[in-house]
Amino acid sequence: MWRLVIIFSIFCISAINSDSSESEIITDEGFENFKKANNKNYARVYDEIRSYKAYEENQKVVEEHNKRFQSGECSFRLATNTLADMNTDSYLKGYLRLLKSQRQPNSTEENAADIVGSPLMSNLPESLDWRTKGFVTEPQNQQSCGSCYAFSIAQSIEGQVFKRTGRILSLSVQQIVDCSVSFGNQGCTGGSLRNTLRYLQSTGGIMRSKDYKYTARKGRCQFVRELAVVNVTSWAILPPNDENAIQAAVTHIGPVAVSINATPKTFQLYSDGVYDDPACSSDTVNHAMLVIGYGKDYWILKNWWGEKWGERGYMKLRKGRNLCGVANYAAYAVV
Repeated sequence: MWRLVIIFSIFCISAINSDSSESEIITDEGFENFKKANNKNYARVYDEIRSYKAYEENQKVVEEHNKRFQSGECSFRLATNTLADMNTDSYLKGYLRLLKSQRQPNSTEENAADIVGSPLMSNLPESLDWRTKGFVTEPQNQQSCGSCYAFSIAQSIEGQVFKRTGRILSLSVQQIVDCSVSFGNQGCTGGSLRNTLRYLQSTGGIMRSKDYKYTARKGRCQFVRELAVVNVTSWAILPPNDENAIQAAVTHIGPVAVSINATPKTFQLYSDGVYDDPACSSDTVNHAMLVIGYGKDYWILKNWWGEKWGERGYMKLRKGRNLCGVANYAAYAVV
């Protein structure tokens, strides 16, 4: 009997400690405000506790970094943004799913960009922002689907359509997620820019987003050729490590899709300013974004993590030293 009492007592203590942990989360005003601001709900108490711990750790990172920003030691700020409840492992597995592009043996389907080696490489404006010309698209959120490759190529094509017509035509990201698997992409598990471009050139076009809506999960391919509104006739890869070529392409072609290394904690928690973390290596890339413009010393990139990340979904990245591998792999479709 005493043994049963002891076991029951231990269980009660464990239950009290568990309730205490849950209560601690509920009464943490900062975390409660974070959840409300970002519409966060957790299915289990364990998930909430884990998210709270990540939030606490990330909050410390933000506070320490922003002290350095205030003292002029760095040129960008961090924030407990919409990804602040994710630890490093969850962030890497949940959001960074770009696959390495595989070059096709003896392929003749791709060409170095015409922009390279031409007179268009010189006399480029010091700054350019396609948003000021009217190319302002809605903030996008890939959610828990690793579809950055699809967003970056689709919106690069949207930029070219805008450059030619002055109209913003929202194209289907979900079509790429669902239908490009036979070209090497893996739906929400990841994909590459090259595979996406090969798929679009082969398939006969891309539909509008309102006709093929984004669901943030891989589904059965429902492409209808008759509803395709833009055809991809060919595509080009810019020379690696050549930021001048990116600048020329953004100026004369339109917004350009790029691969990038988004691994650092400072990238995850970026708020505003010119991102220049030297720890952001160019040796590897794991995310895709869209270059929609540039300043004298920075690139302007659009991301797919919602308007509460960065500068309403955008980022400024230091230009001139291939930071985060921004010039490792840049591409655009020809429409």
